[in-house]
Amino acid sequence: MSKDKIDEVFDITKMEKTIKRAKRRANWKTVLITLIVLIVVAVVGLIGNREINYWLETPVLISSDDFHEISAPNEFIGKLERYQGILGGENHYTTYKMIEGKVVYTGQDRYGFGLFRDEYLNRISIESPSIIGDTYSEKDLQKQHYNELGQREMVFFYPFLQYKTYRNDLASLDHIGKDKVMEIALSFDRGYTFKEIQSLIPSKMTLTWLWVDDVNEDKDNFKFTKFDENNKEIGLENALRSEKTVYGISLLNENGDTKEEPVNSFISAIESGKQYKTRWQGEFKRLDETLSGKDGQLTEDDLHYYGAIVTGNAKTLSQLKGLPFIKATSIGVITDRY
Repeated sequence: MSKDKIDEVFDITKMEKTIKRAKRRANWKTVLITLIVLIVVAVVGLIGNREINYWLETPVLISSDDFHEISAPNEFIGKLERYQGILGGENHYTTYKMIEGKVVYTGQDRYGFGLFRDEYLNRISIESPSIIGDTYSEKDLQKQHYNELGQREMVFFYPFLQYKTYRNDLASLDHIGKDKVMEIALSFDRGYTFKEIQSLIPSKMTLTWLWVDDVNEDKDNFKFTKFDENNKEIGLENALRSEKTVYGISLLNENGDTKEEPVNSFISAIESGKQYKTRWQGEFKRLDETLSGKDGQLTEDDLHYYGAIVTGNAKTLSQLKGLPFIKATSIGVITDRY
């Protein structure tokens, strides 16, 4: 071997360059493999997270829809926006009422789901002035309550209680313009069947919702402690039901058309909702136990109604005046006809 070739073999500088090149290739190979692994893990993680979110969301979504079906008089869910995060998310939705075929926006709400948030979105309280709070007792009748949009709250009166004051909003119809339409809650003098109510309500107005008798007169408490200005107990006052706390059957669907089997929709919602472990499950189970007959099965024959909601204009609704089965009336949303 010649001297030049020997020097070339033992050329340290050239060897170092070769080694550095090999190291760079190895480093780039490692980086490339790492990136590929990270991309695969990220894609699999995103797909897995999405599937887990669907699994976590489904029972809450179904329960929320079922609960709104039975607990929101004359109201429907409008636009629903669904947001997913890491192992959870939240859904935002708007609500509206149908007043003689007109859609009236009534607000928005949201709920959460997942491993790190609950349906309340970890909310610890809600605070508001009493005028936009719920009605619970006779004391609350001193002022008309509203929602955050300034829409009137409807209230219902139990037929088996004797109140010192009843609301009679039918007396206000003469002061409402002819171009207005509205909803009005009717409280009956006793429980009625669906067929009885259909025969009692004048045909020219729209019967939209029925308040279900969901209480046990012998066991439930219908009294609130009354206090004076010095916070001293001075007696008891009768309970009322706000439109936000009653349960019942919607006779219309979300498009304002008459439902073919409204009672079955109500029963199906309860049967569906009680299966899922959500914030509403306890109330679904209570309703099922309270409303079901002796055989433990909830059927149409088990249901009786303490009130209803009808819609129309002032002239049409004035036909309700003087009807003996109506114990109290409470006007809700009032809107322009067009």
